[in-house]
Amino acid sequence: MRRKSLWSLFGLVAFAVLGMAGPASAATITFTQSQRFVDNFTATDLTCQEGNLYEVTVSGTEYTHLTARTGDDGNIVPPLRFHDLIQAKVAAVPVDGTGVSYVGHFRASDSETIRSVKHGQVLAETDSDQNKAALKGSDGSRAVVWEHHHFTVNANGEVSIEFDHLRVIC
Repeated sequence: MRRKSLWSLFGLVAFAVLGMAGPASAATITFTQSQRFVDNFTATDLTCQEGNLYEVTVSGTEYTHLTARTGDDGNIVPPLRFHDLIQAKVAAVPVDGTGVSYVGHFRASDSETIRSVKHGQVLAETDSDQNKAALKGSDGSRAVVWEHHHFTVNANGEVSIEFDHLRVIC
C-alpha cells in the first residue's frame, strides 16, 4: 500500500539525521501533506477467514506531518517529530466468488519522535504505531483487528520499552 512511500520518506529523513554534521541552527522546517489513494491487492487469511484468497480494495486519505530543524549545512538534525495517519474504507471479496465478503474501515497511525542526547552522540527515539480495522461480513459476521506496537530508545541508546499487542475479535 502507501506505507512503502511513507517509509521511503521517513528513511530519507532518518538518513539525513544520522548523517548530520556541524552545529545546529534554529531553522525549523515543517512538511504537511494530505493525499487520497486507492489500492487493490490480493490477500490471504483476511480477518477470520483463514485459507481464503481475497481481492481487496482500499480507498482513503493519508495525512503526513514532519517537524524538524536544519543545521548550518542544511541537513536535518534532531529533534524531529513525524506523524502519519491513514483513514480508509475497505472492501474484500473472495477471489473464487464463494464465501463471505467484507466491507468496513481502518485507521493506521505512526508517530515518532527522535532527539539527540549526550552532545549528539546518541539518538533517543519513541515510536508508536496503532492500527484498527472493523469489518462487517455479508453473512452478518463482524471482525475487528486492533494492534499497537511501541518502542522507546532511551538516552543511553538502549531499548527501554518495547511491546506488541494484537487483539482479534471474530
